[in-house]
Amino acid sequence: MTAFIVFCAALALSAIFVLVFPLLRPLPAAAKGEPIVPKATPLAFALAVVVGTSAILVYANVSNFPWNDPLAATAVPAGHGSASDAQSMEQVVAQLEERLAKQPSDAEGWRMLGRSYLITGDARKAAGAYERAASLSSTKDPALELDLAEALVLSGDPAVLPRAKAIIADALKADPNSQKALWYEGLMAAQAGDKATAEKDWMKLLEQNPPPEIREVIVNQLASIGVTVAGAPAPAMAAASAAGSMGGPAAGDGVAPKGRTINVTVKVDPALAGKLRPGVPLFISAREPGIPGPPIAAVRLMSDDLPATVTLSDANTMIEGRDLSSVNDVEIVARVALAGSVAMSSGDLLGSAVQKKGGDSKLEVVIAKVQP
Repeated sequence: MTAFIVFCAALALSAIFVLVFPLLRPLPAAAKGEPIVPKATPLAFALAVVVGTSAILVYANVSNFPWNDPLAATAVPAGHGSASDAQSMEQVVAQLEERLAKQPSDAEGWRMLGRSYLITGDARKAAGAYERAASLSSTKDPALELDLAEALVLSGDPAVLPRAKAIIADALKADPNSQKALWYEGLMAAQAGDKATAEKDWMKLLEQNPPPEIREVIVNQLASIGVTVAGAPAPAMAAASAAGSMGGPAAGDGVAPKGRTINVTVKVDPALAGKLRPGVPLFISAREPGIPGPPIAAVRLMSDDLPATVTLSDANTMIEGRDLSSVNDVEIVARVALAGSVAMSSGDLLGSAVQKKGGDSKLEVVIAKVQP
């Protein structure tokens, strides 16, 4: 950024020079015997000040660079970036935390910290930061309230869902087409088994003609509650067959593997065997480590299939143009959804492992922890 500022300053100085130089150069007499025209020094000085000041003011007001908080310029949008970007986000979070420890009344800083926590996947901390930002704001900010509701939903804490529902209900009263509110009301409804509300909200989102990649995510969510969208291809999440115990046919045999392929063996730690219930969904997904958002590829089995083998490849991609081959490290997450939800819920059984690009195509994932 420093180099860019220097470059802009050089351009401004060049413009000032072009305008001012003629005013500083004495002009010869127009006719013999007439006096030489003196230098217009006062006018030149005034013009230089006006041009320089105007350049600064215009750029400060027109540019989208966060001059009051340069840390914001390093933020990475959710769902983008690489492992090094995730490391950079951790540095941004640390810097924001340090700054807010000294300036605890900075509402915008707390909001930025909440967004940064959400990007790094810590929804509970994000909710706390958004709460702090809301308490410091002089007026109620609907966008900030929705950010808070998003963090509350993603935190996986059932105790905070009533607060999230109330915020989202208010948002939909103010704007029945609010995309964020429709998405999260649908998600909470699906978690609660209210398929009618989830279908209504997500179909309304589709009516708003979202970009293809967003449409595909919505279609997949509708498929997860048993709703088929006319004209939509079979979702990747539902494409896998529910076959395949250890040594049997691999899940995803209905889709021919292509490109980067990972053969995953999923087991359950004997210590969690007592928590496993039959007849609940088992989601196995691939994502870029540390990057939130929809998974790159996914298949769905049932807990009865454990232990299981799964083949994930570029053929299982959920969003066109983003597949396993497009990233370096891939984290495979296996989740037994005891609540039956496609979203993470408290009590779900989890396991994960990371495959390095170019590494062994065989990967073992052991389900060995419980979501708090």
